[in-house]
Amino acid sequence: MSNEISKKMAEIDEILIKIESGEIPLEEVFEKYKEAISKAKKLDEELDSLKNEIEILSKNFAQEE
Repeated sequence: MSNEISKKMAEIDEILIKIESGEIPLEEVFEKYKEAISKAKKLDEELDSLKNEIEILSKNFAQEE
């Protein structure tokens, strides 16, 4: 799971680096920016889901003690 998260973060970083470097033609910047935002939102949702799972597991573990 951690590897997937790292990969997704690297994809977002790569897009932003290309935008900042001027590597992408101006016409494509907006589309790439939207792509990066979309990936960031999906990653945020995945991280929230993982956080919720961890909280549930922690509560279950605390109850077992």
